[in-house]
Amino acid sequence: MPKTKHVASLNIFYFIIVGVVILSLVVFFPRQNQNRVFTNQNQSSANRQNCLGEDCLLVDDLEYPVGELSTSIQDALNEAINDEYKAYSTYEAVIKKFGNVRPFSMIIRAEEQHISSLKAIYDKYGLTTPQNFLSGTITAPATLQQACQIGVEAEIINASLYQDKLLPVVIDYPDIVTVFENLGNASQQKHLPAFEKCQ
Repeated sequence: MPKTKHVASLNIFYFIIVGVVILSLVVFFPRQNQNRVFTNQNQSSANRQNCLGEDCLLVDDLEYPVGELSTSIQDALNEAINDEYKAYSTYEAVIKKFGNVRPFSMIIRAEEQHISSLKAIYDKYGLTTPQNFLSGTITAPATLQQACQIGVEAEIINASLYQDKLLPVVIDYPDIVTVFENLGNASQQKHLPAFEKCQ
């Protein structure tokens, strides 16, 4: 009997070991493959013309700056970033006056990301990024409702700026087009509805 119990115990022990090994294979290796596929997809899609920020690290032999931009393209970039600076500085003034209120507290973080996306383009083409001279110079309106209305108007203008004026200028630059489309869509589809709700 003791010998039988010992054999049974060994069988259970081996069964547990085999189960752990199989479970590890099922869980670990698919993740490895998924990561590999994700990396390969990034590598195959990122190129000199369309890469932005960290994606450019995946492009072999890419040297900065990647090229020169015409005056009209530079003017479009400057107009874009100055409009983002204006939005950021306006929402900054509202938060300073009324506290960390929504949606301003969330949208100002998005504006920071917008500005960073544009700065990545400046860096890629070896341009000096304009400074934000508006920060601290804008006065918040008397009420939060008025601030929301200002937000509505600002986001409508921002979306229209990208769609109607700036995108046609940069149409031959896929990287800049991507940034401008993302920023314009964010204004129209996310920020504008948020400000409309807070009126």
